[in-house]
Amino acid sequence: MLRVIIYQSLITIVVAIVFLDFGSDKIWSSLFGGIIAIVNTLLLASSINRAGIAASEQQTAKGAITLVKGVLTRLALVLLGFYIGIVYLELIALEILVAFALAQTGYVFYKTKNIY
Repeated sequence: MLRVIIYQSLITIVVAIVFLDFGSDKIWSSLFGGIIAIVNTLLLASSINRAGIAASEQQTAKGAITLVKGVLTRLALVLLGFYIGIVYLELIALEILVAFALAQTGYVFYKTKNIY
């Protein structure tokens, strides 16, 4: 999992540099979007590990509930993160969304079968 986090961090930094090159005055928006993606990945890994433990103990219902709670938690975190970044911190929405999307895409392309 550490490799995926490093990869997502590198993508976030590259996105921030690209936005700086295009004339953005701050990199905080891009970094904030990337951090949301990284925290999302960490929560995914945590919920999959908990579900795996429940499955190994033959508690399939508990494992399924754990996965559903993980999805809902991650969705709420992402939406809340966007809301806080755009409304309260007054960061640039486009930069947050692009950094988040590219970091998530980096997760999809860099994960392996044994990510967790």
